[in-house]
Amino acid sequence: MADEPSEEIIEGSEEREAATEAAPDGGTSEDISVDEIAKLRQELEDAKRLADERLEQLLRCRAELDNVIKRNSREREELARFASEMIIKKLLVFLDSLEQAAKHDDGSRALYDQLLDIMRSEGLEPIDALGKKFDPFMHEAMMQVESQEAEDGTVVQEFQKGYTLHSKVIRTSKVAVAKRG
Repeated sequence: MADEPSEEIIEGSEEREAATEAAPDGGTSEDISVDEIAKLRQELEDAKRLADERLEQLLRCRAELDNVIKRNSREREELARFASEMIIKKLLVFLDSLEQAAKHDDGSRALYDQLLDIMRSEGLEPIDALGKKFDPFMHEAMMQVESQEAEDGTVVQEFQKGYTLHSKVIRTSKVAVAKRG
């Protein structure tokens, strides 16, 4: 009995014989399996490539969406600043009047300080002009004044205070500039 082949070996050889029998197209069934595997591998590679392309498109779209959201947020902030700037510019005339009144009346001084504090909380800052070097971006020269004490090009008198809003000049200081005689 040891010489007789086992049933497993016989069955395995029968399967091999059946697999190598000719297929209808002239190839063997093993050839069909290899062809099918190659085709499936190609389909898998194509699907992976397509998935990678779609992932890249998705990531680009996500980045673009993030940029749109950030841009929209910046535009809203700019719009709010612009609206604030328009109101503050209108209030500057009133602030100037209060400043003049504050020179003669303590009650007006308190109102001026209070209004200036409110406007500062919105980003308004007075331009410090007196004694500074003339800067055409910050100052508007109304006249030149001959002076032996002040350096040439130095602001010696301020006719109207200038202001910045969030570091942007919204009104230049109207000044007189020293000129060496």
